[in-house]
Amino acid sequence: MNRQSALDTDISRRSFLSLAVAGLTGCGGGLDIGVQTAMRPGTGGTGLFVQGSISGFGSVIVNGIRFDDTSATVQLDGILASAQDLRLGMVVDVQGSRGADLTLGVANAIEVWSIAQGVVSQVQGGQFKVAGMLVQADAATVFDGVSSAAALVNGMRVAVWGLQSGIDGGRWTATRVSLVSATAVVCTGIVSVVGTLNGLALSGAKAASLIPGQLVRVQGQLSPSGTSVQVDSFKLLGLQSGSVPQGDVEIEGLVTALLSGSRFMLGNVEVDASSASLVASYKALSIGQRIEVEGIWQGQVLKAVLFEVESEQVLDEADIEARIEQFASIANFVVRGQRCNASSAVISKGVAADLKVGVKVKLRGTKAGDVLMVTALEIDN
Repeated sequence: MNRQSALDTDISRRSFLSLAVAGLTGCGGGLDIGVQTAMRPGTGGTGLFVQGSISGFGSVIVNGIRFDDTSATVQLDGILASAQDLRLGMVVDVQGSRGADLTLGVANAIEVWSIAQGVVSQVQGGQFKVAGMLVQADAATVFDGVSSAAALVNGMRVAVWGLQSGIDGGRWTATRVSLVSATAVVCTGIVSVVGTLNGLALSGAKAASLIPGQLVRVQGQLSPSGTSVQVDSFKLLGLQSGSVPQGDVEIEGLVTALLSGSRFMLGNVEVDASSASLVASYKALSIGQRIEVEGIWQGQVLKAVLFEVESEQVLDEADIEARIEQFASIANFVVRGQRCNASSAVISKGVAADLKVGVKVKLRGTKAGDVLMVTALEIDN
């Protein structure tokens, strides 16, 4: 019998979570299993909305769900693109569906918005400012064009994808940072009562329609003094546009505030965790934790069915199944736009000499700045 691939023996975190919940429920420690199954998001045929950072490809993987993206409409910063343009660490909105297998889905539409673009300043450790926003990089941040957070210097121009980490809208945790050429400035945050965004004055006809308290992404031209932005376009974030995403919901984010009555803020989304099965877990939450919440919309509030605190190990990992696009050596090759180093990987269904441009591989690795350190690699013969 052939040895099973190391990539196939792992239980995904979503499968493990589902098994764990079912096990606890079956032992009388939570909801009745019949009720719990009925309440699980994504199993009622009503569609599914998922928001989170991309952790892999083969089909695009978001929040542990592998979405078939072959027929999906893809937009990057409002411009029509393709699924091949997606990259690790980008934060995406996926509208689609899934069936009884919670690890698989079909994406109908994928939307990606960078949260910041501009010149880096005030670099200190893994923290820096761009377009007035305070951005924190960590071990799970993917870099492109710059090797790591330590290599960032004042004056570099970057695009950032990330998650809101402060209730004020001015602080963010980067999931991806890419070095870019000169572009319009992009700034995301909450509009102040005096018409500023993260300390930058907003000007122009489009800025006049923005209302204090709105979480918004603006794009425009920075003034020579660097103190104001001439707004060319803007996008209201979250549910402020008035359209609630269809179907059940699963959102990845950072806890930005703990409210009364078993409620908390996940980024700018209010979550109601008052379900009896969640109370104990809610008490263990703290500001800054990165979690995934599954639930349904009740007006402007996300009614949680369950949530999962994301571990550092899971956040650091990525899975890619695709063909090699560039190949210099086993320590330096590119798959789906991601530079990889498989010099210490366990290789199955082939040998290192089989690797070259065009060969399809399935790999798992750990993020290390702009490199994915591959731990397991399977060659598709």
